Amino acid sequence: MEACPISLGCDPTHSHLEGCFPLPGCRNIKDQFKEANLLIPKQAFTGDPNQAHWISDFHHIAPYAKIDHHNHKLLLHTRRDMVKTQSGGGFGATVSSTRWSKYGTFIAKFRSGATGPGIVTAFMLSNPALGEEISFELTGRDPKQVITNYYRRIRPVETFAKSAQHHLGGDKGVHGHNNHHHGSTLESHEESHELKRDSTKHDLVYKIEWTDKMIRWSVDGKVLRTVLAKDVNTPTLGGLPEKPMQLQLTVWDAGHAVETRDWAGGKTEYGPDNLDEYVTTVDSIEVACFDSKEGNKPWPGPDAMKRLKKAQTLEAEMAKRYRKMNKGKKNADSMFHGGQEYHGYEHEGYFARMWRYLEMAMLSLIKWTFVLLALVCGAAYFTQPKTTMTTTTTTRSSSSNQKNLGM
Repeated sequence: MEACPISLGCDPTHSHLEGCFPLPGCRNIKDQFKEANLLIPKQAFTGDPNQAHWISDFHHIAPYAKIDHHNHKLLLHTRRDMVKTQSGGGFGATVSSTRWSKYGTFIAKFRSGATGPGIVTAFMLSNPALGEEISFELTGRDPKQVITNYYRRIRPVETFAKSAQHHLGGDKGVHGHNNHHHGSTLESHEESHELKRDSTKHDLVYKIEWTDKMIRWSVDGKVLRTVLAKDVNTPTLGGLPEKPMQLQLTVWDAGHAVETRDWAGGKTEYGPDNLDEYVTTVDSIEVACFDSKEGNKPWPGPDAMKRLKKAQTLEAEMAKRYRKMNKGKKNADSMFHGGQEYHGYEHEGYFARMWRYLEMAMLSLIKWTFVLLALVCGAAYFTQPKTTMTTTTTTRSSSSNQKNLGM
């Protein structure tokens, strides 16, 4: 649920308290991309997984992900686009599943687009809010090499233990990435493996198996790596990822940033007039849920529908109450929208507006009180001097007379 606001566009601070739906659960699928409507822009996604299987995360910036339904391929492009991004580097594409999985088997058959230095193609499970992931990564450094990795967020107490272990020289090659997520740290566990075939010239089958007990990475049926939960469930290593994740395919320019350039094989080249591009071609994607019954549940489900109905009832009651308070006033109905009143201030309610008017009246009263006091004091100032001078003169004359009389 922590990933809901980022990935589904549900912002609780601007939504009904009961209006945010749960994350769509895993469903068994095998996509061979015969239909173009399986992929939609992220901005068009309402959160309903029945809209499409995949969303293009950065379609509004660069529409570089598309389905070629004639050849039945998912195409992910990377090219330099200095007009929209204005970064000077290339911009790629990321495709994410509309459903979320906690454990399962995930298979993708694709040809990597990392045909030159700096380009990275990745097939992974990802929780964008936490930064956790399980991934295959192919870089432009070597097309016959693949990186397996998983990121696990270490809690503060684990971070302290990790720091102590590091100072003792026992971090066992685990790379730390500081992240201000409630004081926790994101840990990377990366390994490289040799491939029998060139990943940029052949369609290879990449497979991730993820359960509560292990993660296993395979390519073309050959197991490259297995990590068991019992071996990594320590304060130093933090265990395996255990939060729901989206399935993602992405291609991006890692050669532009200095921090990732060497890792990705060098600076990315886009040729004369920036016309060269790098394309990852996806033949198929398959998902087998850990819980086969999970995908059969309706979305958003009876509980979520009850919450939505409750939110709609609440909104109707607020609208009725507002109309009753403003009965007979012009445009009273048109000024109510979504349970909120609009009166030149963004989302100000009736009682908040009354309080604002009261504050304005009090400030006005204080202001005019000071003005009145200023006028009174000013009048007193201009009338008092004559009386004072006369009295003073009389007093001084009396004193002189007393002095002359020898008194």
